[in-house]
Amino acid sequence: MIAPFNEDESDAEVPVRPEIRDEVNAFFAPGGPLASDAAFGYEPRPQQAEMAGLVAQAIEQGTHLAVEAGTGVGKSLAYLVPALKAALQLNIQVVVSTYTISLQEQLMKKDLPLIQRILGKPFKAVLAKGRSNYLCLRRLSRAKRMERDLFRPEDMLEIERIEAWSDQTPDGSLQGMDFQPSPEVWSSVQVEAGNCMWQRCPEYQRCFYMQARKEIRNAHLVVVNHSLFFADLALKGQGATLLPDYRIALLDEAHQLENVASQHLGIRLSQAGVEYWLRRLYSPDGSRGLLVALRQGRAAQYVTDIRFALQEFIAELETWAQYDTLGATRVVPAPLGIPTTLPQRIAALTEELRIIHDESDNIDVRAELSAARRRGAEIRMMIDTFLNQGLEDQVYWLAREGSRRKQTVLHSAPIEVGPHLQRMLFPTDRSIVMTSATLAVNNSLDYFTKRIGAEGIPAASVGSPFDYPRQMTVHIPKNMPDPGAGEAYLAASAEAVVRYTERSRARAFILCTNAKFMRDLHARTVRPLTDAGYAVMAQHEGLPRHAMVERFKEEPAGVLFGLDSFWMGVDVRGEALSNVIITRLPFAVPDEPVVKARMDRITERGGDPFKEYSLPEAILKFRQGVGRLIRSATDTGIVVILDPRIHTKWYGRYFLRSLPDVPVIWDEETTAP
Repeated sequence: MIAPFNEDESDAEVPVRPEIRDEVNAFFAPGGPLASDAAFGYEPRPQQAEMAGLVAQAIEQGTHLAVEAGTGVGKSLAYLVPALKAALQLNIQVVVSTYTISLQEQLMKKDLPLIQRILGKPFKAVLAKGRSNYLCLRRLSRAKRMERDLFRPEDMLEIERIEAWSDQTPDGSLQGMDFQPSPEVWSSVQVEAGNCMWQRCPEYQRCFYMQARKEIRNAHLVVVNHSLFFADLALKGQGATLLPDYRIALLDEAHQLENVASQHLGIRLSQAGVEYWLRRLYSPDGSRGLLVALRQGRAAQYVTDIRFALQEFIAELETWAQYDTLGATRVVPAPLGIPTTLPQRIAALTEELRIIHDESDNIDVRAELSAARRRGAEIRMMIDTFLNQGLEDQVYWLAREGSRRKQTVLHSAPIEVGPHLQRMLFPTDRSIVMTSATLAVNNSLDYFTKRIGAEGIPAASVGSPFDYPRQMTVHIPKNMPDPGAGEAYLAASAEAVVRYTERSRARAFILCTNAKFMRDLHARTVRPLTDAGYAVMAQHEGLPRHAMVERFKEEPAGVLFGLDSFWMGVDVRGEALSNVIITRLPFAVPDEPVVKARMDRITERGGDPFKEYSLPEAILKFRQGVGRLIRSATDTGIVVILDPRIHTKWYGRYFLRSLPDVPVIWDEETTAP
């Protein structure tokens, strides 16, 4: 994370914004600088120029803006150019926030260098990473000195490799390593909150993190991810900050804002997270840890006592949750009266760490103890808050999570994010511009702006330059059983998947909404698809998403079965993807804790939760899924919708209206009974 900036900077007076619309319009004009750049290969896109003008107007007037820009508009240039012109003229800072790493890479490696070349004016743009991405040279030195007390033999080998790398790396960033150390080893040498000595550090002049922080301070434009952006927003409510004093914030992939903001305004505490904190202090077998290195037996005994208290606490929670009979998630409707000494024991340990800290004259040890105390205080606060439900207007739940080892996780999230963001983000002296290819429901952005607390702000949709009627068709088999038919629907879906993938010679995404259904569908179709010569891959087989996408792109005839993460943020251009099969309309599971709480809130107000929440959310996700197919002006293919509710239920027409203006073909092929 970026360190807090000087308070005097955050109080700086906001300059009056200049008129920049004329310059922006000229930049995107048919005979303007963009069109004149021979290397770019400019194609006139009225939607891009329109969006750029809207962004320029919002910046000029100091207002907010929500704008939907379809795939192919070139929306990143449309918001970057006016923002950079304002940044250069006023010498102010701009923040650009994205959800995906791929978009950050596009901005830094493609879009910003292009703008730099065309504008002919120097500007500085940097990518801001969380502090945990940087190597701490002081902590690395300490780890080397104490390695026999801190690490296993195999971990010591990783420390040796990191030390060798530290002499060669230009920026000390984890992403620049040619190998990936284990999380436990890296966490022992990374820059860490509460463990930074600033100017008092002997490595201050060489510090990679301080160098990155200086770069950010001097940048016109800072690229971040949504997680860092909202972490900064949450800290602002406590009088602190992580990011520079930006005057313009451009939030791309804005359809993810409510989800990410919700994560930063609630609680997530895992059993493994607490165990990891304890293990850094004193390993279960007593052979490693900071307290072993310091020969602090009393504090080590406190750690052992906490381990027993944690096990008892988790056992009580699991007994209450009854996971075996009630599923892997259990909403906690009221404060839990579970007796536990865990918070008190953690408090005792943190006090003991304070005493050891104050008695030590070793600056490295004091820094490590300070960070351990801080983390202990955070853990205790989250446990207390969860048990007492100390955060108002939140839903609390327990979840059984983990693929290799199941563990209990404590969660909470705001029932409504909008009121928080209305107070924290929008009543500011900044221009907040939000954009995505899918923000509209029923041709209106009202649902999006209401959900994020931005009702009444200027909103627009500029469309897409793609020739959708020529590039794609939608196929809907008419005789599919209802998804509620169970085995009959699975059998019919399997038959349809094989038939439609053969029609497109594979090159297909099979988008599912349920893990069990995806596994069953994959099991029924993998043999005929493989026999046909197709390369079949499925998300439940364990391959990471990015690896699946890369393999899919390389295969001449790939078929990919995917869940939620493949409905959005995946960009496969060209013939590699020619068919998107949507197995079910993507309604959220109504008993998922946050979804249920939000629907219950609408019911309490006398509204219709299906019409006001479930249906709009499903339409937005549906549009995201359909949008996987056409990613460039030369892409062609088909979208297949297997769910018959799109024509048998009253709400199906809203999904059909959300499609681009394309031919819809109602296929008469028979399906399995």
